[in-house]
Amino acid sequence: MSAVRILIVEDEPLIAEDLRAHLEELGYEVCAVCDNALEAMGEVAAQRPDLLLLDINLGEGADGVQLAEKVKAKHATPFIFVTSHSDKATLERVKPLQPAGFIIKPFDENDLRAQIELALARHASGMDATAAPADAQRNDFVIADSIFIREKGRLVKVAIDDIHYAEADDNYVTLFTPAKKYVITSTLGAVEEKLKSAHHLRIHRSYLVDTRRITAVEEGYVRIGAQSLPVGKTHKEALMARIRTL
Repeated sequence: MSAVRILIVEDEPLIAEDLRAHLEELGYEVCAVCDNALEAMGEVAAQRPDLLLLDINLGEGADGVQLAEKVKAKHATPFIFVTSHSDKATLERVKPLQPAGFIIKPFDENDLRAQIELALARHASGMDATAAPADAQRNDFVIADSIFIREKGRLVKVAIDDIHYAEADDNYVTLFTPAKKYVITSTLGAVEEKLKSAHHLRIHRSYLVDTRRITAVEEGYVRIGAQSLPVGKTHKEALMARIRTL
């Protein structure tokens, strides 16, 4: 598990520090703070953040809109515009870039949290900020090689490769990682489809495993470390075929 990593691009030092303080209070990691587009492009490449907060007006040099154009062309990083301008002309200018969200100054922590969670969910669904928010109100979603999970009121990021196995119980699925387990509201089939992992395989109606983590195969079971997990009869052939390719 790791915190969602956010890069701030804001040329007003007081606003930038206010943003940093709010984000850290909410449990996010601020991986960099930049005051110009040139520095920001370098940090995006170096830090690989999960999300950008972009001020539209950056003073000298390229502004936030031009920066967003460059980010969109080179990286798959979602971005939120932070601005005091919510007029129609500004919105029309940024709409073609399909931003994941907008934060209007002045902002508070509740608005910040809501916009960030919506932005990440929209990005995972391929929607922009003009899309209806209802489809983005989910407890978990996948971006790149991580699944984002709501835990204790905040989003946490879990690398898909850290999920050793998943266990279903009715409409709940528990994801087991070396550090801890996470319970999400979902079916196992939905989790399997969401992860789209080349390594995770359904071995039972209630179990999905990372085949690379299997330490032993027994009659009707596989072992992952100290855990013994059942193998369903209809899944045995696919499991053995996968193991032969490891």
